[in-house]
Amino acid sequence: MKEEKLRKSVTVVSACIMRPGGHEILLSMRRAPGVPGLHEKWELPGGKIEFGETPEQAIVREIQEELGITVKPTRLLPYLHTNVWEYEHAVQHVVLSCYECDLQEDLLFGPPQDARWFRITDIDFDLTLPGTRQFVMLAAKHEEFDQVCIEFEYSDQPENAPRQFTVATQPTLYSRYGLVKYWGRIGQWSTMRIEEYGSPNELDERIVETAKRRLAHGFHIKALQGPRHYKALMRIVGMAKQKHEYCPTPTFS
Repeated sequence: MKEEKLRKSVTVVSACIMRPGGHEILLSMRRAPGVPGLHEKWELPGGKIEFGETPEQAIVREIQEELGITVKPTRLLPYLHTNVWEYEHAVQHVVLSCYECDLQEDLLFGPPQDARWFRITDIDFDLTLPGTRQFVMLAAKHEEFDQVCIEFEYSDQPENAPRQFTVATQPTLYSRYGLVKYWGRIGQWSTMRIEEYGSPNELDERIVETAKRRLAHGFHIKALQGPRHYKALMRIVGMAKQKHEYCPTPTFS
């Protein structure tokens, strides 16, 4: 009879530490041999909240122990990430939160081993742990993540002006994850609609689904723009190539 693994739940807190200007962020390498999807992935540094600690105390202690640097938590990011990891003798349910943190000292000689500064627009989030992208998006002070724009075009009749359909990300009054759509005939009329979503994953799926429908209705992609390593954009490029539609090289912000 197979022995059932121990199940446990842990609360983890991580730190979003950025250089002045908000264009680079500190990530650390996770070492967990034997755990698929966890070993040698980049993550925001942090660790478990010990019994009796506040989250703020835990992040200060963990960063000091892990990286040998002192930080000051300044803002709790408005997102909780949950995941389940299967170890050899246990299954662990992780609830992860993240604080923006200020460095209390200069890293004159660079970060310690297994940690490095990443330019935010160059991060390949496929090489990071789940939740990293969501926290980085919330903490980023620049607009690169809000500059996704895809233009579609379709010519149905030679005598008519081509039809256009554009989808673009744009934060709204009530949600950071807003999507603006507008469509019509070029030079004649246009209709606009604004949609709001509760997470970047929901926003990504809507962008991909919208592109899939436009391509299925005979549109081709006229232009694409977005951040480097944006997985949704790459999926759309792949779909367009499969349908042998014109697909220009993406413009990376």
